[in-house]
Amino acid sequence: KRGMIIGFDVRHTYAHIYRSILEAIALTMRNNVDKMCLDLNQSFTKLIITGGGSNSDLMMQIFADVFNLPTTRNCVNGAASVGAAICATVGLGVYPDFATAIKKMVKIRDQFDVIKENEILYKNYNEKVYSVIPEYTDELLRKSTAIFS
Repeated sequence: KRGMIIGFDVRHTYAHIYRSILEAIALTMRNNVDKMCLDLNQSFTKLIITGGGSNSDLMMQIFADVFNLPTTRNCVNGAASVGAAICATVGLGVYPDFATAIKKMVKIRDQFDVIKENEILYKNYNEKVYSVIPEYTDELLRKSTAIFS
């Protein structure tokens, strides 16, 4: 698929575009996670964001509001390296189990709590607009791809 930005005009700045990209990432992840949890009959009560995006306070807050969950980031945001180190310490017997290793090795840097007004806004927007956008755009994107392929 090719992407598109809908609804922008001369009033909008780079900051609006940046924020809309973060919101689209969060909303897409929320919808995909909801489908996955439904398929697996699972749920979760907290969200941990890692990697480069977790350095953005704005992104962290958007994820908290979109997921309607407290969202944390760890002191070390490279989850793969920390996970590998945890596996190594358990494998070498430094810690007796994963729960102990995680408790000793993972330190929470900060937490972003849900801003209720934002959560309501994102929920309404997702249900009424964002989740149905593909119904209107997929055919246009297929035509675009055919032209530029």
